[in-house]
Amino acid sequence: MSGTNWLLAAAASLVMSALLAGQDKGVKASNGRVKLPAAGETQATAFVTVENGGMYEINITSATSDAAGKVEMRDGGQAVTFINVPAYGRVDMSPAGVHLVLLDMKRPIKEGDAVTLTLATDSDVTLTVAAQVRTD
Repeated sequence: MSGTNWLLAAAASLVMSALLAGQDKGVKASNGRVKLPAAGETQATAFVTVENGGMYEINITSATSDAAGKVEMRDGGQAVTFINVPAYGRVDMSPAGVHLVLLDMKRPIKEGDAVTLTLATDSDVTLTVAAQVRTD
C-alpha cells in the first residue's frame, strides 16, 4: 500500500471509530410504576423513564405487559403509534404526557405487586422494566 493510500485508510478508520463510539451510549428504562386502578376497573396506567444516551433519536413502537392482554401508548388522552425519545435525551412518562395504558387485565393487581413492562424500539432494542404498583 502506498503512503497516500495508507494515510487515507488510517484516517477513514479513525473517523469510523469516532462515529461508532458516539453512536450508541445505551437506551435504558427505569422508574417503572403502575397506578393502582380503582376497584372494578379493567385498565391501569403505567409510567416509565426512558433515557437515550445515543446520538440518534429512537422511537418506542410497542409495549407489552405480563399483567395485561394489550398495552396502548398514549400522549395526553390520545392513542399514539410511537413515543419519541430524542438523541441524548429522556422521556419521563406522566399522566398528562406520554404514558402506557394496560388494557384487558389478566389478573387483579394490588399495591406492592411487580408488573413487567417490555418496550420495543425502532432500533431493535427491547427494554424491560419491573414496575411497582402504587397508589400515587
